[in-house]
Amino acid sequence: METEAKVKSLKKALDILDCFNIQEQELGITEISQKLSLYKSNVHNLVSTLEQSGYLQKNPVSGKYHLGMKFLEKAFLVNANMGIHALVHPYLKQLSDDIVEVVYFAIPKGPQILYLEGVYPATNYSARSIVGETAEMYCTALGKSILAFLPPDQQAVALAGQSMRAYTPQTLVSKEALLRELDQIRRQGYGIDNMEHEYGIKCVSVPVFKHDGSLMGAISISGPSLRIENRVEKLAGRLRLCSQQISLHL
Repeated sequence: METEAKVKSLKKALDILDCFNIQEQELGITEISQKLSLYKSNVHNLVSTLEQSGYLQKNPVSGKYHLGMKFLEKAFLVNANMGIHALVHPYLKQLSDDIVEVVYFAIPKGPQILYLEGVYPATNYSARSIVGETAEMYCTALGKSILAFLPPDQQAVALAGQSMRAYTPQTLVSKEALLRELDQIRRQGYGIDNMEHEYGIKCVSVPVFKHDGSLMGAISISGPSLRIENRVEKLAGRLRLCSQQISLHL
């Protein structure tokens, strides 16, 4: 059960920031108010404070708000501290060039995964960048590869946070079925998203471990199901080699 926020005004401000995403990059006071069921006057005061602090910026033409430059400053700090982008990118790029498919790297973020890096082949004009976005674990190859190898206590918490809703007719909606698949992933060493999150897209994924054996995240290959279907074992092998190369430097 979610605990009540101790500083409610701060929680509201953070909820406002969470309203912004790839699909809704600009929002007005009324839109935010409706999303959060808050009075417009309350939203206006919080948004004004966030704007003064540089976390939101107002578009003078539309009158709506988008995330401000302060986030870019903080992103550079996070990137510098993690250093993971610079580490994994060359390996993902080499793999993507070799197989001419989209390659992703993600890490666990609570009961979700966070896409930290993605490499898109030059020939894949239709691919939309999802770096920086999150997704649930149970319906993605990356998420299932991470979920399968999390320590038992962390796995239990992550499992409890899965919605198990059906994104497509292929989505696993039973936790019993998910647990059986996680057992299979541990045995075979890779996970599959068989059009479970997005119809027509199939993904293969393997976990990435640090040099001490602890789980860092996972990498995946994603593409049209018809193109991936008969290459699963081969692609899983390529992913294992890539994962091992990354692990040597973690």
